[in-house]
Amino acid sequence: MTEASVKTKMWSLVVIMLLFIIGVGTVGYVTLDKGANAYKELVELDEEFLNLIDQTHLKIVQLRRFEKDYFLNIGNPAAQEEYLKKFQEIEALVPQLMVKLTDLARLNDHLDKDLKAKVAALAGPFADYRAGFYDIVHQLKTNPSLTPQQANLQITKYKGNIVVLEADMAALAQASKAVTDRIEVQALRRNREARTVIVVTMLIAVVLAGAMGSALCRSIYRAIFREGLRRMARRI
Repeated sequence: MTEASVKTKMWSLVVIMLLFIIGVGTVGYVTLDKGANAYKELVELDEEFLNLIDQTHLKIVQLRRFEKDYFLNIGNPAAQEEYLKKFQEIEALVPQLMVKLTDLARLNDHLDKDLKAKVAALAGPFADYRAGFYDIVHQLKTNPSLTPQQANLQITKYKGNIVVLEADMAALAQASKAVTDRIEVQALRRNREARTVIVVTMLIAVVLAGAMGSALCRSIYRAIFREGLRRMARRI
């Protein structure tokens, strides 16, 4: 056996080990990347969507509170103006939140068509409710003798819109939470699968590398031993 052939086998062993290392690293990266993508979708789409629903729902609850306070303070212009200003500040934010909700729903493949349609329809009932409230406000300014009971009776026909809106948002929150929980379970499962794949791949790589390394080493040792015997025979 020549020195060149020994070097070739040694370098072959090194290359094989490097290939196994690269293979294990590649498998680990791919499997973990899949789990990371699932978590990324969960944070960027599902969690954000659920948070926006909660924010929007909270704003609507605040609007209903300021609406009631405004009518209960008929005869107290200063208090009415304060609650009207609070109502206006909140209602100016709701359409922006609904636009964001619609955009997120359109991008979210985890939501079905019915949920996306429900999100897109939120703006309608809200616009009707807002228009009804401002209509009663205008009536109060033109007719100061209107009582709180009469004002509440006037806005009753518009409250159906806000009730529908709240019901739709509650349904959306429940559906989105179910989707979020499902995606989280899938992400955790993928993470466990990734760890299993990495461990199995490492074990296979270690076994194959050990077997091939052992075979090459035995080949080298046998060749060296035979070469040594031949040299001894020639000397004798």
